[in-house]
Amino acid sequence: MKTTIFLYPLFLTAVLSSCKPARNQGAQNEIPQFPTLVLEPQKTALSVEYPATLQGEQTVEIRSKVDGYIEQVYVNEGSRVRRGQPLFKIDANSYQQEVNSSKAAVLAAEANLETAVLQSQRTKVLVERKIVNTFELTSARNVERVKRAELNQANAALSSAKSKLAYTNIVSPIDGVLGSLPYKIGSLVSSTSEAALTTVANTKKIYAYFSLSQQQLASFLNKYDGQQVNDKFRNMPEVSLTLADGTVYSDKGKIETLSGVLNASTGAANFKAVFPNPEAKLWSGASAVLNIPTAVNEAILIPKSATFELQGKHFVFKVDAGNTVHNTPIAVMDAVTEKDYVITSGVKSGDKIVTQGLENLKDGMKIKTAPSSAK
Repeated sequence: MKTTIFLYPLFLTAVLSSCKPARNQGAQNEIPQFPTLVLEPQKTALSVEYPATLQGEQTVEIRSKVDGYIEQVYVNEGSRVRRGQPLFKIDANSYQQEVNSSKAAVLAAEANLETAVLQSQRTKVLVERKIVNTFELTSARNVERVKRAELNQANAALSSAKSKLAYTNIVSPIDGVLGSLPYKIGSLVSSTSEAALTTVANTKKIYAYFSLSQQQLASFLNKYDGQQVNDKFRNMPEVSLTLADGTVYSDKGKIETLSGVLNASTGAANFKAVFPNPEAKLWSGASAVLNIPTAVNEAILIPKSATFELQGKHFVFKVDAGNTVHNTPIAVMDAVTEKDYVITSGVKSGDKIVTQGLENLKDGMKIKTAPSSAK
């Protein structure tokens, strides 16, 4: 009896111990559950984004046409200027001297011409009286022509000297906003200086330049009605700009022109969109993103959170009929919404994808599915 009572606790312990592996094995074989989404086509409004460079309606480099030291700077960087407003004054002493010298040369040439004319008239009288022969008259008239040519040459030199003197006063050729001023008072400048004195940009209108590849060009234009390119431009929707700080510019723009020649080095076609800029909020030379709205009647949308990238490609985990996941490459449109990608290949309507917990999945893994809250 003592032996039987002693062995009973040992037997019970052995039975309990034999049950533990079965329970642990059941826990290991439990299939995880993930939210999934069945893809369906839907109508949606999208925005195609293109990087753009902004330029003013007119952007003019201001350069000195003469050599000299800057004597005065009349303006400040970023200030608004009017056409004809003085910007810089170049030291004009040497050019004033050249003008004075040219004026003196003109007076001398005029005197020489007057003398030659008198000599020609006197010789003509002598010829008429048969005192001298006609050769003397021809010679006198030739001297008169030479002196007249010398006067014309002197007047041309004076005009050139006056132009150089005028170039020492540099004025704005257009209305606009000044750029930077790399040269200060005392700087030596010339027509061959590497940097311009400044730039003046007329920014009442801003041109946003963007480009499409040769492959993208045809499909882009085919979206819009019209036989000619200009007809298609008229049927294009208004476009918007997203600035470098992420804000959207308040005024809408319109695509107006397409370059007639593709870029030889890139094979791209250059477009120009025009935006009003009455409050000068857009700056010439800035970068932005051009947004072109487009409508898709049967778009397959996938939440961005349901995708992952690998070596520059987009992937999703697609669930087959047996609830096994497969990492599947997809192709997406340039057009996007704030939360979704538009899919062009890789998945189709009716396919089921995992929307959350992608970091816990592996290719070929068995899962349980649950409806996703993502839309």
